[in-house]
Amino acid sequence: MRHAHRTLAPLLAIALLPVAACGNDSSGPDTDPDTEATTNGCPPAAPSGSVAHDPAAVLTYGSVPASSLDPIRQVEANEITVLQTIFDPLVKLDENDQPVPGLATEWTVVGDGTMEFTLRDGVVFSDGTPFDADAVAFNIDRAMNDEESNIKGELANVQAVEVVDEHTVRFRLDPPNPAAFPIILSDRAGLMASPTAVRAAGSSTAFSDAPVGAGPYAIDGPWYARERVSVRAWDGYWNAEERLLGGIDFVETATDASLGALQAGDLDVQYIEDDKVAAACADDRLRVMSSSTNEIRALLINQSMEPFDDVRVRQALRYALDREAITMALTDGRSEPATQWFPQGSIAYSPELADAYPYDPTKAKELLAEAGYPDGVSFTAEIGGTFTAYVRMGELVQAQLQQSGFDMDLQLIDPAQMLARLYGTADSQPQIAAAPLAMAPARSPSTRFRERFFEDGRYNVSGVEIPGIRDLVVRADAAVDPDERADLLRQAAELASAEAAAGVPLFFVAGHTAMGAHVGGVNRGATRSNMTFDGLFITEGRVPVG
Repeated sequence: MRHAHRTLAPLLAIALLPVAACGNDSSGPDTDPDTEATTNGCPPAAPSGSVAHDPAAVLTYGSVPASSLDPIRQVEANEITVLQTIFDPLVKLDENDQPVPGLATEWTVVGDGTMEFTLRDGVVFSDGTPFDADAVAFNIDRAMNDEESNIKGELANVQAVEVVDEHTVRFRLDPPNPAAFPIILSDRAGLMASPTAVRAAGSSTAFSDAPVGAGPYAIDGPWYARERVSVRAWDGYWNAEERLLGGIDFVETATDASLGALQAGDLDVQYIEDDKVAAACADDRLRVMSSSTNEIRALLINQSMEPFDDVRVRQALRYALDREAITMALTDGRSEPATQWFPQGSIAYSPELADAYPYDPTKAKELLAEAGYPDGVSFTAEIGGTFTAYVRMGELVQAQLQQSGFDMDLQLIDPAQMLARLYGTADSQPQIAAAPLAMAPARSPSTRFRERFFEDGRYNVSGVEIPGIRDLVVRADAAVDPDERADLLRQAAELASAEAAAGVPLFFVAGHTAMGAHVGGVNRGATRSNMTFDGLFITEGRVPVG
């Protein structure tokens, strides 16, 4: 393990310098206020139907965000990128993150706390097993009750799953959550695995080695965690006419090397960091599509550990960080500084928190003194040494915190150990007091609340739950009136802010999908956590799309 205590005050000066965006003299990328996506000044791609695609082409994507390929056993949040190529969900999300049909064609509320889902006819898993209501009941029961499942919390309100007929499943929900439940079924809980393959495997680990779903692609040969995964198109997929690739190779590529690999033709598509966008835009061999996301970069803390078990210290930490300067330095001004855990436009965004915790080192020192630390306080933060973007963020946070009386010892450790030390495992408790890291995109606000702020949330490193927050989120998910739901979620956001819970939100990540000019069908930018391959294609002869 390699450790480093690093203090890089010069980065603070860098943080205050304005940076021009690609193709624009303003402080942010070219945007159309009426659209979510932007091409960042790059030549726009032609419409998908304007060129012929090669249905046998294999696309190379420069990341392997997977350590498990069993939907019920999450090791890393980013695994969903690979999982969705193998497993179709009951419900999909459209470009605006609204629920649309997947393996379920429709869903209705049929009574208080009861929802029925109609299933798509004629679907089979890639091993030939029929997809039907029994298969859905099997998968939901497994996610809820298998001892190896760590996604049980997503289905905590499911009291019963009933097979009405071959193509109809009834869920009895208590408390009811008609607004959130379809979105929950677009995530891991709704990814359908072949019951035949699961039973034959006998364990989650064995099933993960050779996963079988009903998605557009099937696993091709052995795969290697965080190194390489290959999937290929298979005969019998129910939606084959809209599957435009012959397969995908996920090949791990260091973040700093990703742009060079794209330019060399070693990769077809890859998420790139903000500081690579301008160079990608300037290369006529590449295209970039960018979109806002609710993935958030943050200084995560464990508030059950000293000194963060005191709310005044947590609040001081928020006053001690200049989020606008950090955002400018780390994203070239392309991302939205965060005053709360949800971005503008989210139903859970609270205007009341727009000016919460302004940068105020004096206020931070006053709160530390009230908490019993008149001479400042020290704590240790850890991050994987090869997580370049997070290391840089940690160094900048470290430099800023020093001005407010916080001495953050930033230690760079083996990335394979870092997440286990932060979140703990089945055999160990969390060991890290703080980490400069990210919260993956949340498909619904209630998902973020449940994962991060409920005491049993799988990403709640402290296990501490704010009194009243669960009731607000549960009531919000049961609300039919969208205004009522929004009000309850905003109240929950305000509770989390008052307690300075979970850490310090810094900025919301802009998703930048960079691709060779021969790749089409990309209509939104993505991060590693929300990349999808529906509609992507490679042109015949790999000629430019437009």
